[in-house]
Amino acid sequence: MGVLQRFERRLEGMVGLAFARLFKGKVHPAEIAKALQREADEQRSIMGEGRVLAPNVYVVTLGPTDFEHLGQWSDQLAGELADMVTEHIDDEGYQVFDKVTVHLEQDTDLPTGVFEVSSHVADPARPPSRDDVAAVAPPRPVTGAHPPLPPLPPLPPLRGRVATDTGKQGPSFSGRAGQRPGVTHVLVVDGPGTRHELTTGRNVIGRGTEADIRLPDTGVSRKHVDVVLDGGTATVEDLGSTNGTLVNGRRVTRHALSDGDVIRIGHSVLVYRQDGQ
Repeated sequence: MGVLQRFERRLEGMVGLAFARLFKGKVHPAEIAKALQREADEQRSIMGEGRVLAPNVYVVTLGPTDFEHLGQWSDQLAGELADMVTEHIDDEGYQVFDKVTVHLEQDTDLPTGVFEVSSHVADPARPPSRDDVAAVAPPRPVTGAHPPLPPLPPLPPLRGRVATDTGKQGPSFSGRAGQRPGVTHVLVVDGPGTRHELTTGRNVIGRGTEADIRLPDTGVSRKHVDVVLDGGTATVEDLGSTNGTLVNGRRVTRHALSDGDVIRIGHSVLVYRQDGQ
């Protein structure tokens, strides 16, 4: 079971209700979890001699509606998110100066369904200075209303290998199922937990009768999005839908999926899984 799956299991026990009812139209904790994982990867620093330093302080900024909605679980949710980031950092072989913490804050200018993430390295042994290996990163909105971020830097190699800052290392995980036999590609509909196994080629999702995966959601177009499975890689493509398609909180027209990615269309949330890895 992966880091995100373990987080979602703990989240189910925490909220005790169907996610589809709780987070309809609002920021979903799984989106925050995925964004924090990406933040740790994007803001890591290669220190040499195989050491990779990740931020240990993370801030999630929410609009008033989302902040109030998540407020009833704020302390527990922040703790679960911190544990999830810690597991991700351990799995990737990164290092941190101190315990990982996640803080939820409010920004009255943010609309419902939009959140921002930022992070920095906090070293308890000394005060911050300009020589710190990682300065405070400005918050980046997790929403499709803003231009896309630059590509991720290369991830460090598996633990046990010596990292050199050449920018040519391969990722420390096999994110593409085509590299492993016996992998099943699945979309899990949040709330009812319905699983839809993807077939090679097109997998159209929508509200209409012609869709391969039908969702009874008025916010979903009749043919909303297509998930194309080709050569072990699943790619989501928006089909000119009315309300658009978000992946991990960012609006996309076409996006290659990796395990645990969160797709939001209308009021529905789907999680992409690669089973059998």
